[in-house]
Amino acid sequence: MPEASSVKTIAVVGAAGFVGRQLLKTMQDAGVQVTAVIRGAAELSVEGSFHNVLHESQVTESTAFDLVINLAYPNSGPLFSYAAQNRLIFAAVERLMKPGGRLIHVSTQAVFGLALDRPVSASPVRKVRDAAYVEAKIEAEHHFAALQKKGGLSLDIVRLGNVWGYASGAWALPLVQRLLTGRPIGVQGVAGLSNSTDVANVASYLSHLAIQGEGAPGLRFHHLAEFSSVPWSYWIDRLAAELQVSPVHAGPEQMTLPVSGRAELAEAMAGVKPRALYRRLAGERVSGSWARSMLTRLPRPLFVKLKGRELSPAKAMPLSREDQMFLSIMSAQQEFKSQVVAGWTPPVGQEESIRRVLGWLRQEW
Repeated sequence: MPEASSVKTIAVVGAAGFVGRQLLKTMQDAGVQVTAVIRGAAELSVEGSFHNVLHESQVTESTAFDLVINLAYPNSGPLFSYAAQNRLIFAAVERLMKPGGRLIHVSTQAVFGLALDRPVSASPVRKVRDAAYVEAKIEAEHHFAALQKKGGLSLDIVRLGNVWGYASGAWALPLVQRLLTGRPIGVQGVAGLSNSTDVANVASYLSHLAIQGEGAPGLRFHHLAEFSSVPWSYWIDRLAAELQVSPVHAGPEQMTLPVSGRAELAEAMAGVKPRALYRRLAGERVSGSWARSMLTRLPRPLFVKLKGRELSPAKAMPLSREDQMFLSIMSAQQEFKSQVVAGWTPPVGQEESIRRVLGWLRQEW
């Protein structure tokens, strides 16, 4: 790790997540103390006593840091609440920042579509209708870019590839579960690119930017996916061999996922009641976005009638649709290549990355 720069105080928002915990460990190894901003109980969120801990509710206008690293994003609760959750995150980040300060905002390749079905470029993306997660990520980029333009702060937007690694709840664990239960994990004849990055490399790069980065005013985009050209089959075959199972692949004819709101609406309209129609559409990629927007504008009595008295999230889509969404990501053909600052190299290579995941697998299974 490089020696600490002139940055005096650093706050990490979303420090209790998968990437956040690894980042805290990496910063500690470098001897750099930060303040971990968390939502839950500190003793359950941040291990050890090296770093400071600040609960989200304790963030005030008097709390200000030289550098804020934002890892937080909406990832729980009803999909229609993601926009409101995003606004709360924006407010917390802004209260933590000094005027004209520095922000490293962590985004994702998903701003180009879950299956990378829009052109990839290290530049601003336009707002589109898409899955709630994708819309939230795009909205965050736009919000902080507008803040940078208005206040002249230093803004680095770091878009990550598919973050995998030992104990990854987003990728390693789902792949293992699909292999063990015989659910399809790929499409026959389609070698999808993993566009992946190891969590240790993510933490290393963010630490490098925080400690070594100059923090000059302006907006910069970074793409991190050091394993972008590695096909999913490489990771899957090694996991399958360790588990002593055979991967199951779906046939190309099963991939009939609608690609537009009109197609999703037409498929869902066959003789269903309003509440059932909403729940069906809310789980789709494009029509779900329109359904959430409509829901937030309804009068409260109609909102309750449509959602149900318990105001519960929409029911999950049938397994076949869930599999189709997953397999579309696994079949991505566009490469999300790394575009990082000079002077940084990934500390964990491809073979070391799979070795670490297999080591975790042997302990858990």
